Amino acid sequence: MTYTELEGELRRLRVTPPDTNRASLYLDYLSMAQTFFQTTLATNLGAANYSFVRTAVRSANLMNAMAELLDLYIGPAVDEALNTNVPQNQTYQQYFDTNILGNNYVNNRNTFRATYTVSTGALQLLYNHFTNNIEQACRRVYTDKAALNTFFDALTPGTSNVVQELIYIKSTGSDFHKGGTQVLIFTLNVDVVKVFDINPLAEVKRLVYKPSDIEADCLLAGRADIINAVTPGFMTASLFEIYNTQLAAYKLAHPAFTGLPLPTYGILPRVYQSTPHVQLRNTYGYIEFLNNDLTGTTIQFNGYFPFAQSDYLIFNSQNAAAIIRTFYRIEGAICAIACSFSMQDLHLENLRVKQYLPYLIDMEISLNKATNNIGNTSLIAGGQAPIGGINGLYLDAQDFHWSTPPAAATGSNCYLQQIFEVVYKENRLWNWASLRNKQYVPVNQPELLTGFADGMEILRYAQQNNAFTAWFARLKNNVVVRYIPYATAIFRNTFITPYYFNPSNATGNLYTMPMLVRGMLTTEAHAYQIPDNPNFLVLAGQQCVDDLTNLDVPIYYYRIGMQEILDSEGAQVAIPASVTINDNNNPPNPIQFTVALGRTTFFPNVPTTAIIEQQQVQVLGGAGYAARVLQLQNSITTALQPEDLTLHNAIPVN
Repeated sequence: MTYTELEGELRRLRVTPPDTNRASLYLDYLSMAQTFFQTTLATNLGAANYSFVRTAVRSANLMNAMAELLDLYIGPAVDEALNTNVPQNQTYQQYFDTNILGNNYVNNRNTFRATYTVSTGALQLLYNHFTNNIEQACRRVYTDKAALNTFFDALTPGTSNVVQELIYIKSTGSDFHKGGTQVLIFTLNVDVVKVFDINPLAEVKRLVYKPSDIEADCLLAGRADIINAVTPGFMTASLFEIYNTQLAAYKLAHPAFTGLPLPTYGILPRVYQSTPHVQLRNTYGYIEFLNNDLTGTTIQFNGYFPFAQSDYLIFNSQNAAAIIRTFYRIEGAICAIACSFSMQDLHLENLRVKQYLPYLIDMEISLNKATNNIGNTSLIAGGQAPIGGINGLYLDAQDFHWSTPPAAATGSNCYLQQIFEVVYKENRLWNWASLRNKQYVPVNQPELLTGFADGMEILRYAQQNNAFTAWFARLKNNVVVRYIPYATAIFRNTFITPYYFNPSNATGNLYTMPMLVRGMLTTEAHAYQIPDNPNFLVLAGQQCVDDLTNLDVPIYYYRIGMQEILDSEGAQVAIPASVTINDNNNPPNPIQFTVALGRTTFFPNVPTTAIIEQQQVQVLGGAGYAARVLQLQNSITTALQPEDLTLHNAIPVN
């Protein structure tokens, strides 16, 4: 195969890879993917189902998304090959022409794969994860058509919705979990009939598909009318709705009170753990897509954009002060409820702006750890580039792609580089100052603190009215939430990055995954102190190594009411008498480390009851209220250091 033939094959597949030469190393997987989406999937799904998803699965975007993923993992092998094999007078193109392409292309490719076993071994895993996830999602959305019709009916009262077809699937690029599943965004064609009308109007609607248990998300911030329309009797009211009801009652008694309600939205669990005999890996559901749209900014008159619309950009014609005041008042109240109910991991990717209001998403990490300062929630997080849901601005050095060497580069100058991307998120308000230009709105600390005080006052009022008692009882019906023994970034940076993305390990001769896991287990086991939660035990479980080896970020759950945690298969994390760690020799030898917890359970007490319900919620209605408010308020004030207003003061629209 020549380079020209390679280009022709990529055109036939409708793929524009990050680099044409590197694509030769995974071209067969792209060809298999096309066959899968166009032929295999049609057989697997059946004619009616495939007809429903055909447009989406045949779209070039899925093939290109797969190419980007495969390129990411083949890059380390290519970089190591260049470092090892490129003579001083040879270019990047000449390396591929000599070593990969040509008459012996297939043999050359297979020889490359046999040498760089870690990088090329990832290709099959990624192909399986990607295609299996798409097939599973297609089966589910077709099965759920009637439920989605009702879901959209409830979201838009006065309309009758009929989902016609799935026309687009967007891979979010989120981590793979639970056997290679990943969050997707669906675009659907929907026929909408309005009241007193007989002619359907075709509309395009988006929906977030989550292959995980989202029952807790719904119980926290979902709309009861939406979920109950689809699943009657699912819940009486979500936590946010209880808050809003108590707020309304408080305002009747205190007309001067200026507190604001918390935003809620449509969350649709379909399979969830509180349903008897459901396997953890079979859970899934859908979430209302929270728009972050921007339109009408191509025409301006004297600095005004009369046709502009946005969810997060404030234009000159709008009342900026009122928008900002409302936004940060609500975020302050969100701080109060997040701290009180231990809603954690609320970083800038888990807060979205819709119609100038803040919405929390991915609230599954809740109700199992103490929250004594705002930093525990990740709503306000510091550092050189803050990533808090409230004060975060962008993600840096998380997503990357591999560069291609300049055409004239030879020898030691012929290498790949990781190019890290700066990604601005949808968690902030921005001002639109001029055409194609925007500036972020600084955090309004006074309004945020006012909103926090308002939120704590309503929570006290609600607790005094026993407003949360029934809600806590509903949670104890086998609802699961995620438990984080170690942050996803730690799993990624400690295991996946050195194993899969270090060119020196592309041959597998530097690290094995069990070696990396045991190294961290050794450190963490020695650092453990009673009565802390024994997080190190997750590293001793075989499921942790299995997940990481299969390119899954390990994920753990807590079933409310228990004192144990579950692994990604739903099995209880064991508490053995000892675990195998390394000694101090080099190279290390395995030795036994005694697990001394002073108890036989992972948690010393039932955390939702002992920590959240008793220590953080019940205290709001009693004598400890003032001290709790002061403690949290001080943490907010300390965390909210003055923002650097010169930092990226004018940023192009992305």
